[in-house]
Amino acid sequence: MKKQEIDDSSTEIKKAREYLKESQKNLARLKSGKGVKRKFRFLLKENMFLVIIISLMLILSIVLPVVFLRPDPIIRDPMQEHVDTTINLILTNFTDNTGLPIINETMQTSSSELLILSSLTYALIAQAGFEHDQEDFQTKISQIINTLENDTFITYENRSEPLPIFYQFFGLYALLQSKFILEASSDIISSAMIQNVLLKTLDSYLFNEKWLIIQPFSNSSYLIDQAMAIWVLATYKLLTGNIWVSGYHFESLIQGLLDSVSELFFNSTTNILYQEYDHSINESRNYAEVEDLIFFTVALSKAERLYTNFEKSSYNVHQQIINDFVDDEWFVHAINASDEEVYIKNQALFTLVSYLMNLGNVGIEVQNKITESFSMNKGFIEKVGEEDITCQSCLYGLVALASKNWSVIENQREIYTASTSASYPVIISVTLIMIVLVNKVLRKKVVVKRRW
Repeated sequence: MKKQEIDDSSTEIKKAREYLKESQKNLARLKSGKGVKRKFRFLLKENMFLVIIISLMLILSIVLPVVFLRPDPIIRDPMQEHVDTTINLILTNFTDNTGLPIINETMQTSSSELLILSSLTYALIAQAGFEHDQEDFQTKISQIINTLENDTFITYENRSEPLPIFYQFFGLYALLQSKFILEASSDIISSAMIQNVLLKTLDSYLFNEKWLIIQPFSNSSYLIDQAMAIWVLATYKLLTGNIWVSGYHFESLIQGLLDSVSELFFNSTTNILYQEYDHSINESRNYAEVEDLIFFTVALSKAERLYTNFEKSSYNVHQQIINDFVDDEWFVHAINASDEEVYIKNQALFTLVSYLMNLGNVGIEVQNKITESFSMNKGFIEKVGEEDITCQSCLYGLVALASKNWSVIENQREIYTASTSASYPVIISVTLIMIVLVNKVLRKKVVVKRRW
């Protein structure tokens, strides 16, 4: 045999010897235990690496879903229970057998003002993210349609009599907010309907010569009517992005109204806003009360987003309310900070306005007084010091509870629409510039070619 063959044979013999030794060891291990236990221990020792891998996989399959894939905990809004009990109170005590809200237990009738406030309140509650019966809420919100006739808000008892100017615009605001909840039912409240009502209202109450919202044939105009109109017009512009509607340019119209307020309702020397202007004697009358200033504050805050101007900022007017009408305990008074006229309506509206202006530190303080001092028997009282619970007082209580969450959503909607609509002129300008530049480059190339 050749030497290479001998070496190969020796190698194979050594491998066989090693295999036999291992087999003897394995037999010894099997004999060291008994039955299943012995075999199981043998398998573990022989396949330790595989056992470790399988064990780790089993552990991780249990641990990972718990740590990383567990569902977010359901966090219930702490105000949800208060909302539920108030809605139930309205349903049992202040709703007639047709489902319409009624004023109180002794006045078993509804009113257009109450229907508008009710629809707006439920729209805010739904947008704020509180749990609710969607079908029931849609019914409640759509009740505002009962107050409309020929694109005008009319009295519930006499459908030929229009509501006062303030409620014409307040109803418009309720329509705007209701549409967000009733979008799936566009035939109930449509964009065209809102636009028609807006145009009809402006045609009826806008006095073009003086840029005032005023009742026809009236000798007086009121600050709160101008404020409500500015709030609605600015909100409509911010939410829709529309600049013009049938001859009305929104920013010019809002600026005109603000100029009229500056001229007729504001004394720049004394820094005082007035409640009324008497056109028969050309004189401002009665200092503005807290309700007038609350609505003017929110109107200014929305108008400022459209870059319109007034002699005072919305934050100045808001601070004036705190200085003149809010006491040390955060109660909002009607006439001055020392009177006894503390109503839930003013408390709720000031809460809403503060949150809309991103003044959450004020909003939470004013709202806390509602839950502490106006809440009684699962509802809300009209006035501090009294015990009257009405449908209106409960609705304003719900407005206050919804204000924090809803204001965030509303502000984001307005900012998004404003930024989107503002980007269109920029895009058009950039496009035009690019076209001009491209044309110039092409013309240069043509000239160069011709020279050669």
